[in-house]
Amino acid sequence: MLGTLLTAIAIVLGVFAARSWRRRGLSVSRGFGFISAPLAALDFCAGALISGVAMAGVYLVEWQMGATRLESIAPDFVAFGGVLGLLLAAAALEELLFRSFLLNGLVILLGDRKWLAVTLSAIVFGAIHLSNPHATSIAAFGNALGGMMYCVAFLGARSFWLPLGLHFSWNFVQGPLLGFPVSGMHFASIAEQHTTGSLLLTGGAYGPEAGLVGMASRFVIIVLVLAYLAARPRQRNEA
Repeated sequence: MLGTLLTAIAIVLGVFAARSWRRRGLSVSRGFGFISAPLAALDFCAGALISGVAMAGVYLVEWQMGATRLESIAPDFVAFGGVLGLLLAAAALEELLFRSFLLNGLVILLGDRKWLAVTLSAIVFGAIHLSNPHATSIAAFGNALGGMMYCVAFLGARSFWLPLGLHFSWNFVQGPLLGFPVSGMHFASIAEQHTTGSLLLTGGAYGPEAGLVGMASRFVIIVLVLAYLAARPRQRNEA
């Protein structure tokens, strides 16, 4: 019920943003973050690399602390390919709803008070995950930090593709590659591991989003995103 309500609010705010841009003669597609193909590809790849490195860091920190134990490596490439497509589609839908629609609508509605819009958008993103398996208030807070991370990427680049790369790679490396739960859900993975450390550190059955190590990595990602944005080529004719 909560998820349906929040999704409906996101869509309404997306329509509100589109109407506002049209009245001002601005590009709706650019507003939603759909930019030129070469820069879109660069953004997606940069986001994927940043999150991939950060999630590998989460695993290494937890392994070094003795909080996780590798059980086996047994790739199932048929299942692996299906999961890849599923996670990419899920990340794309969430980015469209909660960054392109919700965040843009909030920024316009709140008169460009962007940090307030980011905070509200992040809270909504955390709340919508409360229906996931093993979800707790701590897990929702961890997801909200993720929402803030994606908002910073979206507003900094004015691109749908940078947060999509971050989002997809976070989930894909976390689950199918390293064998962590992904927001309470389990997927076919190359590595099979067993979490042995404190739930506060690892997030337990919910995954790194709900653990202190995973939460700390969100801030590392924000720093890396800001570094990328400082070096990123500017797009022409920004909306």
